[in-house]
Amino acid sequence: MTTFVIFIVLLSTFMHASWNLLAHYDRSESLFYRRMLIFIIIVGFLPTLISELQAKSLPPLAWLCVIGSGFSAGLYLFFLAKSFESADFSVVYPVARSLPVIFIGIIDTLRGRPLTAWGWVGIGLVSLGCFLVPQRSLRSFSWRSYLTPTTFWMLLTALGTIGYTYLDKIAAEVVQQSPATAARYGYIYFAISFIPYTLFLKFSHSSPSTEVSNPKGWKLAIPAAILSFGAYWLILWAYQLSPYASYIVAFRQFSIVIGSAVALTFYKESGLAVRLSGALLITAGLIFIAVLGR
Repeated sequence: MTTFVIFIVLLSTFMHASWNLLAHYDRSESLFYRRMLIFIIIVGFLPTLISELQAKSLPPLAWLCVIGSGFSAGLYLFFLAKSFESADFSVVYPVARSLPVIFIGIIDTLRGRPLTAWGWVGIGLVSLGCFLVPQRSLRSFSWRSYLTPTTFWMLLTALGTIGYTYLDKIAAEVVQQSPATAARYGYIYFAISFIPYTLFLKFSHSSPSTEVSNPKGWKLAIPAAILSFGAYWLILWAYQLSPYASYIVAFRQFSIVIGSAVALTFYKESGLAVRLSGALLITAGLIFIAVLGR
């Protein structure tokens, strides 16, 4: 990974953590995500349509990838909302976002892009840090912390992440290489994700019923939508510039450090010492990847 790729991925992590914090602050995640997607779809429709008709930057394989990726992303948002409804932010967010790191490293290797030994050390530290973050204290460490009903939703969230990550990486290798292409692909990704997300809300009897009576929620959903789109646009661009999806996904976990610190500070969630220790392990792992993983 080049210094520029690391920079745009880290910039993305701040944006990603910010919109997740806004979603958690709203306390109505299912409705919040729906509003985010609606805003992105409406605002981005004409610019994406006109520019893609002119550029024709997405070949058939990329269209297949973005359809599958959008479906996976819709499931990811639905399961993430379910997780947030059942547990506090600094438990759900790290575990759901970090579990795919090792699996994507394995997929990279199977695709003929093996990680260096130090790269694996870095990924191991990131994963270990993510498992420490849910603990209230080191003394109370127990695998039972991961055997709760919420864990089921977090695992499904992780599967959605693995799905859209690698489909998007494959697409990034066949499209016209440019940030504009990444933006158009990102819009289609979000637009498609709205369909499965809305259907899952409907069939799970979680369909939002307060959208009309609570218009104030848009004040948070709109900036969150901008941050969410911007964050993933940068990641899609990074996929074009780096052969390793696993390193990019690992660096995305720096948002855990940001999100957990803010959640502990402003939401007064417990477990400061052990959770910050986990965050430091994540940071150390990313340093290994950045300095020795290339």
